[in-house]
Amino acid sequence: MDRLFLSRWFSPLFVIFMALVTVAVYSNTFTAAFQYDDGPIIRDNHLLRDLGNIREIVNNIRGFTLLTFAVNYAIGGLDVRGYHAVNLAVHIINASLAYLLVLATLRLVKVQEGSSRRLAAFSALLFAVHPIQTQAVTYIVQRMESLSGMFYLLALLLFIGASRASGAIKRGALYTGVALSYLLAFYSKEITYTLPAVIVLYDYLFIARGSLGEMLRKWPVYALLALLFAYFTYMTVVPLGGFNDLSEESAAESIYAAPIVKDLSGLEDGAGAPAGKTRHDYTAGFNVSRISPEEYLYTQFNVIVYYLALLAVPANQNLDYDFPWASGLFKAPEAAPGTALNFPMPPPALSLAILLVITGAAAYLLLRSRKDPDSKARVAAFFILWFFIILSPTSSFIPIADAIYEHRVYLASLGYFFIFVLVVDSAVNRLFSRLQRNPGPEGV
Repeated sequence: MDRLFLSRWFSPLFVIFMALVTVAVYSNTFTAAFQYDDGPIIRDNHLLRDLGNIREIVNNIRGFTLLTFAVNYAIGGLDVRGYHAVNLAVHIINASLAYLLVLATLRLVKVQEGSSRRLAAFSALLFAVHPIQTQAVTYIVQRMESLSGMFYLLALLLFIGASRASGAIKRGALYTGVALSYLLAFYSKEITYTLPAVIVLYDYLFIARGSLGEMLRKWPVYALLALLFAYFTYMTVVPLGGFNDLSEESAAESIYAAPIVKDLSGLEDGAGAPAGKTRHDYTAGFNVSRISPEEYLYTQFNVIVYYLALLAVPANQNLDYDFPWASGLFKAPEAAPGTALNFPMPPPALSLAILLVITGAAAYLLLRSRKDPDSKARVAAFFILWFFIILSPTSSFIPIADAIYEHRVYLASLGYFFIFVLVVDSAVNRLFSRLQRNPGPEGV
């Protein structure tokens, strides 16, 4: 069964195969028009129409993503095909990096090579073609999500490479790459706040193997990541103080308050903003006064469960959900008439109980793996926590104008896909083992 996966050509051929399948899946999206925030951020943003404005372009939160839009415009103007091609290329790169991350992690716990490649391949393939990724790939402006995810994955892979590197110079170069990737990830989209937490967890579980002394020997890179984290916090929290009357129409679906375009001359119209302000001076977080932190947190319990349901059964997907807000922990929120959801929203307490069971399973797997650090249980626990850590900037108590967007689960979904593949793979292996032990009349 593993003969195919053990071939020396498997990894490169698989990546090519996955790329071709992904292109085929998204082949009908290249002419999809600009939608929603694509208008003010890309189509109507004159700042992006001259690469001579590079200083003004990159001097923004998400400035690196904006720069890629400017390069797109310089090459093909407002021809959407070029923008979609870049988005798809980024997504394929991310799926390839996801394959490498899962493979490297399984190798660290000494899983057999054939099994490691099989689990990594199916996890990456699901990441590449699952419908939940549609918004991050085809909604052009959400290159922000996929591009930040690319640098997030790259940073973690460089950290793993540095841990194996021999020689201080090579190790230092790789750690520098980690910091640069973190920087580029942040300037693509701020969800990358969580990268240091994921790196610390990964180091503790798979590289240092619980040795705090081993982790402390990496203090230079941890200090650098801490400094960058402090800088990113300053860059996003200090500009807060925008308007307290945010609406879905006026918010630029930005996480923490980062102005994307700083003066009105960058737009053809004010996009509904008050005089003297652009819609991108609004804060889409913190200062959302119409939603309390408690209401947002309770709603997010249901949102996370709904994300999991969409990952299991991607039906009734929507670009702009009218998701019901929760007013209490034990009161089921009521959806507006005509809202297409896959199931009625339960009281947030029930969703919280489901999430506690899942995180409890991760804790159990971690405790179980203490006796055998070289086990798939430790990898499973990591990817469960990966899902929740990466979602935390948008699914916490910090209000954001919109409760749910499918692109927010883009990178976190890798955790779900790995667990799904691991469960199915284990079940199939047990079935084959049982059939071999009890071959039936044909084998007598």
